[in-house]
Parts: sequence; structure tokens; C-alpha cells
Amino acid sequence: MKNLILPPASFRTLYAFGNKQAIDLSLSENPLGCSLEVIRVMKEITQIDCFDYPDPDSNLIRVDLAQRFKLSLKNFFISNGSESLIQLLPRVLMSKGEEAIVPVLTFPMFEKSVALAGGIVIQSPMTSDFSIDLIDIKEKISKETKIIFLCNPNNPTGKLLAKKDILQLVKNTKAFVIVDEANIEFGGESVISEVANFDNLIVLRTFSKGFGLAGLRVGFCVANPQGVNLLQMIAQPFAVNKFAQKAVIAALNDQVFMNKTRKFMVKERCFLTRELKKMSFEVVDSEANNLLVKVTPLFLSSNDFVEKLADLNVSVVNGTAFPVLGNDFVRVSPRTRKINKKFIEVISNILNI
Repeated sequence: MKNLILPPASFRTLYAFGNKQAIDLSLSENPLGCSLEVIRVMKEITQIDCFDYPDPDSNLIRVDLAQRFKLSLKNFFISNGSESLIQLLPRVLMSKGEEAIVPVLTFPMFEKSVALAGGIVIQSPMTSDFSIDLIDIKEKISKETKIIFLCNPNNPTGKLLAKKDILQLVKNTKAFVIVDEANIEFGGESVISEVANFDNLIVLRTFSKGFGLAGLRVGFCVANPQGVNLLQMIAQPFAVNKFAQKAVIAALNDQVFMNKTRKFMVKERCFLTRELKKMSFEVVDSEANNLLVKVTPLFLSSNDFVEKLADLNVSVVNGTAFPVLGNDFVRVSPRTRKINKKFIEVISNILNI
């Protein structure tokens, strides 16, 4: 083991493995669960779904998505969660030493994936209200820029980028603009339909958030056919199992559940924002399923806040997971009203309000 070479970054630091408490507002799963149609389909699983290998290209899902977004089947690549795509794309699109521009406050996996691919990360600072600064990103584009990562809505801020502004960036660069729309079901306008118009636009989606299928690990990429072909060549075969493929089709066809989810999240996000502000916390305005909350000076630090919550069986995401935030913020993911009320009650008791 003396010659063991450690990777420059690890994905395991991105999630709170084993740190969930009884009152959990950490990972942004769907508090409503998933569509009951998914459960119905899962109950109909047969032996052949277990012993027979799945379709390696998940074509039932690809056909459904192509029809929904009015694109070609060849524009879609189905994966074992969108995280696998974030890891694969820098390996496919860039060579060692080439550059990727990444907002300084966004999903940390973008930066780690570039580092693991041997790329150079060029950080772009946020605006004063924690929005992604597209003007700064444009100024940082060079001949070495191969990838620009955008997250819309952004994680952890819940801030939105306008569709027209994203497309303006895509038009003005030869670099691949990768737009992660993991939380788009909660807010914002998708750019998926524009993939047909721009060879350098790549969009990522997941079924983990709005659809409530985090346990099944399914995501997809929308790109030009050449990009999809490259992903198919490098990705592992049979990445999405038969259960997951059937569940996704059922979930896609239940628009009633998705509408319910969207309305629910708006209501609970507003509730938590209002209650936290009443206690004098600073809350970044969000249009998604996450709230970025400044806990100082009410608490000594985010570490202090997280430790006090953990002692009372409450979990959130410490903002130190996003280095630029220092030790002042936490990320809160709204849950059911019952859990959200307990969360507020616990904080009130700590502060003696």
C-alpha cells in the first residue's frame, strides 16, 4: 500500500452519510415521497425483471423523454443518477490541463469532477445577492475553456437564472455549457428544448428530487447525438435496473403528483422562510427546495448551530460543505409542515424565544 495514490477529491464528502437525525432537513428529497403509480408498478415486478439483464440504453425512458421534449431519441442518455453524469462529462469533454469555469458557490461535485479528470477549475464569484454572475463567467472564458458549469436553480441558494441569459452565454462561447437542472421541478424554466439548436448545450436532470425516486438512482443527460454517443462508449453497461426503468415511466406519467409537489414546496419554503426571519435569521430568497440561512451572529458559527441541533436530534447541512461560505451558513431543505414546525420549535427553545 506504500504506492497508493489518493485522488485529488472525493465525492463521499458531498453527502451527510449516516448523519440524519429524527428531525431531518438535510438532503433535499421529496417530503411527499413518490407517485403512487410508482408503487403500483413496483408491485407488479416479476421474476424476469430480476434475472434478465435490463435494456442497456433504457430506451423506454428515452422514447418517452424524446416525445415530451420534442427531440430525437439520440439526444438522450440515461444514467445511474445525474451524479454519474457530472463525473463522466469532464472525462469525455476535456483533456488534462484544460479549464472549466465553475461558480464559487454551487454543487461541489462540479469542481471535484473536473479535478478528478485532470482539469483546471476557474472559479467565478457570486453577485452580492448570491446569484451566479454570468457577466463574470463571460469575462473568464479563454481559449483553454472547455466546460462551463451552471446549476439552475442553483444549489444551495435556490437562485434562478433566466432562460434567455443562459442561452445568450451558450451563443457567445464554443465551450460546452452544462446546465444542471436537478431541482427544476421546483422553479425555473428548462433549456432542454434548446439542445436541438446548440451543439455546445448539455442539460442534466435527475429523478431524485421532484419525482421522489432518490432511492432508485436515475438521471439523464440531453446533448447533441455525438455527445450522447461518447457517453455510451465510456459509461458502464446496464447502469439502470429494470425496476428503476419501469418506475420512471410511471412517475413521468403522473403530472398530478408533480403539480402537488410543486405547490407543496412553495408553501413549506415560504413557511420556513417567514418563521426563520421572525427569529432574526437571514434567509437567502429561494425559488427551489433549499434555503441558505445565515446563523451568525445568533449562534457562534454554523458548527455551533449544527452541533446544538444534533444534540436535539435535528440535522441540516453545514455550510462549511461549501468552502466560500465559511462558518456562517447552513442549508435547510423544507420537509412536511409537522417536521418544519418541530424544527422551528427546537431553534426557538435553544434561543429561549
